Amino acid sequence: MAMYWLDHVNIRTTKLDEMSAFYEGVLGLKRGKRPNFQFGGAWHYCGSNAIVHLVESVKKIKPGEAQVEHFALRAGGSMKTFQRKMRDHDAPYDVVPLLEINMVQVNVFDPDGNKIEVQFAASGKDDMEPFPGKSAAAKRRFKKGAEINTTPPMPLKKSKAKTSKTNKKLGHPKAIRAPKQRPRNA
Repeated sequence: MAMYWLDHVNIRTTKLDEMSAFYEGVLGLKRGKRPNFQFGGAWHYCGSNAIVHLVESVKKIKPGEAQVEHFALRAGGSMKTFQRKMRDHDAPYDVVPLLEINMVQVNVFDPDGNKIEVQFAASGKDDMEPFPGKSAAAKRRFKKGAEINTTPPMPLKKSKAKTSKTNKKLGHPKAIRAPKQRPRNA
């Protein structure tokens, strides 16, 4: 198992149209294809990579909650080996399958409770069981990770943002593939 690149940053907002216009118009990150999620949002691309994921929130993020909800790393190799390593280090995680784009996310919580999404290409034999930790400290991390992300996303049906309403016409991203192995001396 190896980490290959920083894949994206996920930001929660109640100002989806304004935020999307900023990332596209000011930073030049074109809005593009996004999976068929059941909540409002937008993906903004740098070249062919969707590096900023915006998620529309039902209400303003409360003080103490994470506005930058997570960052994501693309990994290669065995997801099971990665999960075993997390369990060996008592690092709690949750698992989210996104089979529409051939991806499985392992959401790991660092010592401060921050969520790091580690993406693997789906193998069909993946372990989808979460690991809330063994020790009391790890279980607190897992709980804190949930607590700093309590504001739910805006259901797509209730979204009033033009951005959310026009995502479908942009299409869906291609399924991911496992990264190619890096040379040993890289």
